[in-house]
Amino acid sequence: MATATPEAHAHGFGQRFDLPLPLWLWLTGAGATIVLTFAALALFARQRDFGAAFLRSTDLLRFSLLRRLAHPLAAVLRTVSCALFLLTLATGFYGNADAYANLTVTMVWVLWWVGMAFFCALVGDLWEIVNPLPTLYRAAVRMIGCRESLGWTYPARWAAWPAVILFFAFAWAELIWQDKDVPGAIATALLAYSVLGWIGMLLFGVEAWRRQADAFAMVFRVLGRFAPLEIRGSTPDEPARLRLRPYAAGLLTKEPVSNSVAAFVLLMLATVTFDGFHETPLMDRIGTAAQMSRPVAETLFALSSVTALDETQWLNTLLLLLFPIAFVLIFRGVSAWMLRLAGETAHAGRAQADLNAMVWSLVPIAVAYHLAHYASLLLTTGQFIIPLASDPFGWGWNLFGTRGRAVDLGILSPAVYWYVAVTLIVVGHVLAVIVAHVEAARRFASHRAALTSQLPMLALMVAYTSLSLWIMAQPIVG
Repeated sequence: MATATPEAHAHGFGQRFDLPLPLWLWLTGAGATIVLTFAALALFARQRDFGAAFLRSTDLLRFSLLRRLAHPLAAVLRTVSCALFLLTLATGFYGNADAYANLTVTMVWVLWWVGMAFFCALVGDLWEIVNPLPTLYRAAVRMIGCRESLGWTYPARWAAWPAVILFFAFAWAELIWQDKDVPGAIATALLAYSVLGWIGMLLFGVEAWRRQADAFAMVFRVLGRFAPLEIRGSTPDEPARLRLRPYAAGLLTKEPVSNSVAAFVLLMLATVTFDGFHETPLMDRIGTAAQMSRPVAETLFALSSVTALDETQWLNTLLLLLFPIAFVLIFRGVSAWMLRLAGETAHAGRAQADLNAMVWSLVPIAVAYHLAHYASLLLTTGQFIIPLASDPFGWGWNLFGTRGRAVDLGILSPAVYWYVAVTLIVVGHVLAVIVAHVEAARRFASHRAALTSQLPMLALMVAYTSLSLWIMAQPIVG
């Protein structure tokens, strides 16, 4: 993860923390909690309409005050977002090359990527409203006086695969790219992504590109499905929407789930897992073994000799690619096993759709892992925005009197981090079990079939809980 200081890694603590109980007890307790949740649902949630309460929502725009404030507030937020986007590009291209003194690094990797993800998951999909790319594109179209798009039809066979590819490229840049702390390189990548998006909007239309191919619109939309606020901006096809609902209610949908969308959700989960795994001693041993293995070393050297990547980057790239592939294969195998155990589906001929729909039950896990993994980064490195607000270019300004403000990198102790991480991961997996139960009850013909179908997913969630906590524990106990 890119940071504004070498010490502020996602799990970077300066001291070792001895767990009050052996790690295997924590893993056993977390797994037992998930199993008990499943048992409670099996005993007390027998009605097929058990999830009906989760689908209830309140239309906040029916209140006149909120309705009057919604449009001007959205306009203000879009203006601020566009200004910050342009400022981030300007500081990247023209500001101080030192990552510590330039706004771009902290803005992109900490406030935007981590902070926006936290807000979208815990409150609502704010990115739906403040995304500067459609706003700037539409403003440019109005100024030029031309049509908004050429009217090309977005190819159905593409589905969300462009977003999958772009998000993988982003994950590679976040985790492996050596220039991820160079302001000019970040600004160049940001501008390139923006130009690609604007070309897509010109060809296929703003909404078509944003709904299918914009990786960040999609990732924040997925996280927003977990949030209690359903936020939708107005489009030519539907009015604006602002609804209050229970957490995770947005994951219960009857919309078909394509292979590309399922792959995108699994890619989100796989990349953040790889990020945590990358900091473990096991990863160090894998890297050492790869360098000592002559065939592997020769392959990595051959790859590095014809590219700008070194052997370590190639090894990390290959592992980053293997993680989502493994997640997809495991999910498909577990889901197929679920369908086989159930014996039948609620919608004949839609086995694949039933299989893919279970991916939404993994979103609470993705949210919990993202919060647990990046909380320390947001609380520590995020503090750099205070001095950078006064001197965003690193030119010696002191606009708000905060330049030189000290940053407390020890604000979050390893003990607090561990307890918060355990709580988040266990709660996320418990919510995942509940969502999986509701989804299965809606899609399978009987209560028995629904319960039987969930056994493979239950085993997967227990295993993944243990893996997540083990990964989280490594940087603070090793």
